[in-house]
Amino acid sequence: MMNKSKIALACSAVFIAGIMAGCVDTPTQPPAVVAATSWSKGLEVPVVAVGKPYLLKFEKMSAKLTPQQEEILTLLAPQLKDAKSIILRGYCSKRDIGNAKDSALARAINVEKFLVSQGIVDQKMNLRYNTDDAEHAVELEIGG
Repeated sequence: MMNKSKIALACSAVFIAGIMAGCVDTPTQPPAVVAATSWSKGLEVPVVAVGKPYLLKFEKMSAKLTPQQEEILTLLAPQLKDAKSIILRGYCSKRDIGNAKDSALARAINVEKFLVSQGIVDQKMNLRYNTDDAEHAVELEIGG
């Protein structure tokens, strides 16, 4: 026969296993974030509005656009064509990369080149860089 401590231990183990099994099904990100970063055919159209810049993230050691980033920029192109000015701010953390300024500008230049290929006039794009923030990205901002 089992004594009370063995029964309590067995019940605790079953209870903890049940809680852990419930955690497995819990998504780690809210659905809106998953949908916004999903590269499926149902890619949501990103929005760049005055005062709400769009951040296009890059791998730490890369300035090259991925096919997913090109798809996002293609979706953004109609909004950007109507803008009076566009600020492309390249980010690269100087704590991570030795030539952070060059890397940040290379990212912004690659985005600019792609947008020009999408019919956006390069004269309305201004390139900037930021090496202070711990970010590896290009921020697209519509100027007012």
